[in-house]
This record gives sequence, structure tokens and C-alpha cells, in this order.
Amino acid sequence: MRQDEQKLLLNQVRHRILQCVLHHGRITAREIQAELKDIPQASLYRQIKTLYDNGLLKVCEERQVRGTLEHRYELAPELIITDDTEQTELNIQFTLLSLAQDFSDYYADPANNPVKDMVSLITTPLMVSDEEFEQLIRGINELTRQYMNKSPSGERRTRKLTFVASPM
Repeated sequence: MRQDEQKLLLNQVRHRILQCVLHHGRITAREIQAELKDIPQASLYRQIKTLYDNGLLKVCEERQVRGTLEHRYELAPELIITDDTEQTELNIQFTLLSLAQDFSDYYADPANNPVKDMVSLITTPLMVSDEEFEQLIRGINELTRQYMNKSPSGERRTRKLTFVASPM
């Protein structure tokens, strides 16, 4: 990962946009805005343009909507699939930094209730072969996929599930 890409990812808003795109696969700026409601529209669109101009997002589809051209974005392939150990390490570090920031923001609000909100951290060592581990990951992906695109409601809200696999 180039140093300029590292600086781009250190911005919390840009990092959240990339996480949103990663979560959905392909998404429009309007759909990102609907999910990241706390970010002002002008700022969100400016940051999406910055990510696009720097090659971290790419346009995968365009369509005409009421006289304007709507873009559907996806992550640049090199952000998803890489044989570059250094880039993979940096992606993990940035994700962990983002997670730390999420928890810092959460605990900064005394009105939040970790018990009621079911905040948890689970670390479980597993004795598995590579094949068994791949099977586990596929199962987790299948299970979480059924909850990924549900809409918010009175009882439903966004929760972040972060899965980190590391050797012991």
C-alpha cells in the first residue's frame, strides 16, 4: 500500500465509507448516505470523490436518474484481494484502529449501556485444519449474510460484528 493510500485510510470518514462499500459490495453514494446518517452530505460526497480520485473506489455501474448520472461504487480490487503481505497487514491495522475508535466513541457517551447493547468480545482458540477453518469461515459468511441487508426499524439497529482470525 502506498503512503498516500495509508494517509487516505487514516481519515475516519473515508474509512467508514470504505467499510460500508465493503459490507455491501456495490453501492451508490445515496445508499452510503442513508447508512452513514451522521456524516453531512457535502462531506460524504467530497470524501467519496477523494476515494474515487485516488483509485480506492471504482465505478462499476452508471445510470441516469432524473437528469443526473448516478454511480454505483465498489472497492478497487487491490483493496480486497492481495498477495502483498504488507498491504494485508496495513488493512488489518487500519480496521483494528477503526474498531478501537468505535469503542472509544461508544464509551465516551455515558448514556450507552454495554450490557443492554450486548457489547461483547470473545476470543476462542480453535484446533482446526486449513480445510476446517475455510469451512468455518464459509459457514459464518452464510449465517451473517442473511442479516446484512435488513432495514433499520424500531427494534433493529446497526451492530458491527468484526471477525479477526490470527495464528497462535
